[in-house]
Amino acid sequence: MEARGKKKFVGKSGKAPRGKVQHGKRKFKKDSGPPKKLLKGDEDGKPISISKKFVKGQLTPGKGGVKQFKNKQQSEKLAKKRKPQDGEEGGSDSKKPKWNDFKKKRKELKQTRQHNDKSNYDIIVKSKQIWETVRRKKCNKETREKLMNELQKLLHGKIKSLAFAHDSTRVIQCFIQYGNEKQRQETFEELKDSLVELSKSKYSRNIVKKFLMYGTKPQVAEIIKSFKGHVKKMLRHAEASAVVEYAYNDKAILEQRNMLTEELYGNTFQVYKTPVVPTLDKVLEAQPEKREAILDEMKQILTPMAQKEAVIKHSLVHKVFLDFFTYALPKQRS
Repeated sequence: MEARGKKKFVGKSGKAPRGKVQHGKRKFKKDSGPPKKLLKGDEDGKPISISKKFVKGQLTPGKGGVKQFKNKQQSEKLAKKRKPQDGEEGGSDSKKPKWNDFKKKRKELKQTRQHNDKSNYDIIVKSKQIWETVRRKKCNKETREKLMNELQKLLHGKIKSLAFAHDSTRVIQCFIQYGNEKQRQETFEELKDSLVELSKSKYSRNIVKKFLMYGTKPQVAEIIKSFKGHVKKMLRHAEASAVVEYAYNDKAILEQRNMLTEELYGNTFQVYKTPVVPTLDKVLEAQPEKREAILDEMKQILTPMAQKEAVIKHSLVHKVFLDFFTYALPKQRS
């Protein structure tokens, strides 16, 4: 007898139920993993078996891992010790030099250098001793005159070499302040060729200020005259700008003020400036065709100064800025 086949259940739509597939028509999903690597066999053609045991520091069979190599390098570095320098004992007993010993050695070295330069060292020591007495208010007039005469003998011919040191410059400032006219003139003669250089120094700029305070009118005029041609650089210098500002505000007369400011107006202005036409407004009235050239030169000079707040605050620079904007802004508006 023929075997009866199983009845298939079919729904109203005529389709087989969901989730069931006919016999012999089941689909299998492909493996999505990486393809298997085929290992080469030995001479007989049999595959080589690899043990699945994990070897520490070994990523692939027969090759050392990266971790193992790094650990080896670190251990070698730690094993190396610092090489002892000359004069040091090897091993853990070697220590760094103490700070107090280091300071003491530096002090001794400084003293030996000062003793070797006996020409200035002895003068500085003696002059500072006199200065300590002269600068006090309790010092009476007679003792001060005697001490100033002694100080004059010590400093004669060596003021310029002592003017740039931070300690000896105080002695020279005191000598200018309490000295008589003859002593001041002698000091001025030694320093008059290096007034701009002194103004740029952090300590010796005060010597120039003392001459402006206590010097005679010819000395003050010569100091301001020495600034001619150097005003632009001095105004942009941190130390020298204070000296120029003090001279402009407190000591300079009208002609000297014009001399200090005319350098900031440019070369074209200085060419067409005359005793009859000394100021900027008069030059622009007399030479209207040179207006653009003068204003352009002023702009080039004032632009780097505008980047520094301390320079703009100086009354000399402030005046030049006002002059520039007075004549430049109407031109731009029109």
